[in-house]
Amino acid sequence: MLTVRIIGTSIEKSRSSRASEAASRFARLTAVVLNWDEPELTIRCVEALVGDGVPPSRIVVVDNGSSGDSFAQFEQKLSECVLVRLPTNVGIARAVNIGAARLEGDDYLILNNDAFVLGPASVARLLEALRRDRVGIAVPRTLNEDLTLQPSVVGLAGPATALVGALGLSRLVPNRWQPRWSTHWDHGESRAVDAASGAVYAVRGDVWHELGGMSERRWMYGEDIDLCRRARARGWSIWFERDATFVHLGSSTVSRHWDDAARAKMIARSEVAALRSELSPVSAWTTLVLLVAGVGARWVAFSAARRKRAAVFRAVLEGYRDGILGRVDE
Repeated sequence: MLTVRIIGTSIEKSRSSRASEAASRFARLTAVVLNWDEPELTIRCVEALVGDGVPPSRIVVVDNGSSGDSFAQFEQKLSECVLVRLPTNVGIARAVNIGAARLEGDDYLILNNDAFVLGPASVARLLEALRRDRVGIAVPRTLNEDLTLQPSVVGLAGPATALVGALGLSRLVPNRWQPRWSTHWDHGESRAVDAASGAVYAVRGDVWHELGGMSERRWMYGEDIDLCRRARARGWSIWFERDATFVHLGSSTVSRHWDDAARAKMIARSEVAALRSELSPVSAWTTLVLLVAGVGARWVAFSAARRKRAAVFRAVLEGYRDGILGRVDE
């Protein structure tokens, strides 16, 4: 009986210690959530963070040029948060940097406003991952609204990954070779990865400051992968934390402003800009040629039967063209 009580006390002390550590980290966490004409989603995102233990006073809500009554709703329902109102939409990276600068933190949590905490202690697990040796960025497992996996971990673009994609072999790459060679990894274990898309990501404070926050070279798209690439270049690693879980609706805000084809074109432009700035000229052009070949083949294949899908591939090709010609900001 005595032994059982000792073990029980030890477990309780351990849990209490972990809870105390989490509360201490939350007290110096800066969480940044952007809003653009989607106040209901933003409020839901913030409430989910608070429900997972993040103090409202450590959450910065940036209203990025909304045209409606978003800010008035935030003043009413999120009054304990740090509220920032921008008169015009300045783009994702700049808005995040403005929000992060308003509240100094030991760690930074950047979220899309359509990403919601699902698993308990998810934020605490991301912050705990940042305490690993040389881990600069930690990302969670993201799920679709129906709770199916939403792949987020990717390999960094280059000639090899572009060749695999152009040949249509992405789905045939064995899981043990993922995610470096393709985007079909099963996300089944916590581990170091090359990069991940940024619906949610935690950044160690000194890494955030070392990198100068997010690069503002592009108005939208690619800023998350760019952050991963720059962190890796400085010797930091990216950690995928399977046991931190969020639901991400995906494109909830931008779909109000652009259709699938327009978004695809914008993403393609940003992809070209990233390749040209991050790879050597030979690698960048080789990658681009392979990407164009792969997308072009899909455009031809879908043109007859699935015209809506074909229109998206055509928009990607147009985006590549614009990016190559330097018309990235059109």
